[in-house]
This record gives sequence, structure tokens and C-alpha cells, in this order.
Amino acid sequence: MHLCNKTFYSIFILFCLNLSAYYEININYESGFEYESQKKLLIDLQKESSKRSIENLIKNQDWIKEYFLVFKPFSKEIFISIKNREPLFILNKEHFYDRNLKKFTFDKSRKKIILVKGDIENIEDILNIIDLVQSNNSIKFKIDRIDYSFVNGWDVKTDTALIRFGKNISDQRIKNFLDTVNYIYENRKIPSIIDMRYKDGVALSYGK
Repeated sequence: MHLCNKTFYSIFILFCLNLSAYYEININYESGFEYESQKKLLIDLQKESSKRSIENLIKNQDWIKEYFLVFKPFSKEIFISIKNREPLFILNKEHFYDRNLKKFTFDKSRKKIILVKGDIENIEDILNIIDLVQSNNSIKFKIDRIDYSFVNGWDVKTDTALIRFGKNISDQRIKNFLDTVNYIYENRKIPSIIDMRYKDGVALSYGK
């Protein structure tokens, strides 16, 4: 997983908004400045004229994981430190989810995020599949998208292969997948399709 890489940016961006008769607001985005939602917040803050409305506006941002707000005494100056939620995947192009499966609205920023599509009842299944595929130390699969349908079950498209798990990802199927990954690693040749839907084994396709 690449979520931890975020902390290595060490980019603390300071925005000073001169709000005339309102407030001078200093914002520190601890997670970096990457999303349209952050830009929108800067604009919306300029419209607020009270401490309560400023704090309520920040509280209502579901993409904010945590924040620290300081009102400088006897002045019109405010310091805000914000840490945003890190989206892991987007479901049906509607909602983002972080690693804790917290659902939130973000925006259409150009960030590489796993796309998930399908009528999925248990959201935790998505996280389990991501961990199963991307946490393997032998082959570093990077997931582009995950599709679920009642006909084919789970299809996982990675940067190198299509992995077809079927509807039921049982413990035995997980074991078969891990054994298959070890086999592929030993043979140093990654197939284009890894089909796990067979009861008696796994089908590998090396076609383009």
C-alpha cells in the first residue's frame, strides 16, 4: 500500500486570506494541497464573518480527518491546521472511502485512486480484496479498478493482470491465490489473466 508515503511530502502550505473587516486566516494543510475541496474551503472561508461560522464550516467538511483551530486573542487573526482523510478507493463514482472505511465526499481531483463499481453490500469486502492483492511481498500488484457483478463476481484489474476471484472468496480460494502468486514469482512470468473461479485449481492465461 502507498498510503504511508503521504507523510514524506513534508509540505506545509500556508495560505493567508486577507478578509478585510473579517478575519485573517492562516491555513496549514498538513497532508499537502491536492484537492479541489481544499480550494473550495479557502473560498468559502472568505464568506464567513464570525468565529462560530468559521468553526462550523470546518466541522461540516467530511473530508477533514482532524483539525486544530486557534483564535489569536485581541485580534482578527485565526490559525487553522487541517489533516484531510486519505481516500483509498471510490465506489460507483459517488463516495470516497478511507482505510477505516469512513465514507466521505471529496471531489473530482486528478488523483490516482482505485475505482470500484458494483452493487456491493459489504464494503469491508473491498478492503479485504485490496489487502489480499496489494499486500503480497512477492509480486507488487497495483490495483486500477475492482468490478463486482452477480454474474462474474469479483474482477480485479491491476497494472499487470486481470484477477478473477468469482463470487465467493473463501479461505481456500485465498490460499490458492497466494500459492499461485508464489508460483508466478518463481517462474518470473506474470500472466495477463489469473482466473480463480475453478474449484479444482487456477487458470492462467499469458495472452495479450
